[in-house]
Amino acid sequence: MIPFEDEADAIRLANDTIYGLSGSVWTRDGGRALRVARALETGVISINSNTSVRVATPFGGFKQSGVGRELGPHALDHYTEVKSVFYATE
Repeated sequence: MIPFEDEADAIRLANDTIYGLSGSVWTRDGGRALRVARALETGVISINSNTSVRVATPFGGFKQSGVGRELGPHALDHYTEVKSVFYATE
């Protein structure tokens, strides 16, 4: 645990790292939860929970935490590459 002065200080402390895989926001204030979740530089955020990994949602980090996204439909972009081929048959 790291003490902080206010919401802005907590966000600054949380973002002051080269990593950004996941995080949690714990509060009874729904507006604050969404505001802080938007401001945190992490790929996955849980609100009032310590896990948000679901098979149908993208999982991956920001900064030096992971490359691309796993799980969910966004994983297809990470594991595939689009190529167009024109094959003339005449």
